[in-house]
Amino acid sequence: MEINVDIKEIIIPTAAVKSGDTIKTMFKYCIEANVPALPFYDQDGLLQSFVSLKRVMGKDCLPNYLVELANILSNDMNCTAQAMEKIQNLFTNTVDDYLETPFHFIASDTVLIRAVALMEQYNSSFLFVADCIDGSDKSHCDYKGIITRLSVARKMLQIEEAL
Repeated sequence: MEINVDIKEIIIPTAAVKSGDTIKTMFKYCIEANVPALPFYDQDGLLQSFVSLKRVMGKDCLPNYLVELANILSNDMNCTAQAMEKIQNLFTNTVDDYLETPFHFIASDTVLIRAVALMEQYNSSFLFVADCIDGSDKSHCDYKGIITRLSVARKMLQIEEAL
């Protein structure tokens, strides 16, 4: 019995964001696909960067002092009105202010173990998947989706159960 160990079966198709898209749109796309990030197409249609929930929430949802004091914060903090206003303001921002690089992606025929190794190397919980005509030329890439550590873990369980 042959066991498929590439990532094709675990690619999660997602939308991509572009210049001018709002953070609210980005959140909706992430929630629909249950993923932590989305690729960003620049004005030339190139996959150049990405936007992550981690970056958006870390940059604008909390002041640095709250992050530093997170372990001692109580649940009785009286700042919900301020939080609601902050959320409304955040959702009107565009994704352009939250772009992250470097943008790493792998081909859809990548084997599972290489994907895991690359996640570790990039210290990331996800990888974007795109097939390119020329591996170095991002202008000819066909974006397929994203894989996450969770989708990799699910595939590993399927492999073990098939043995």
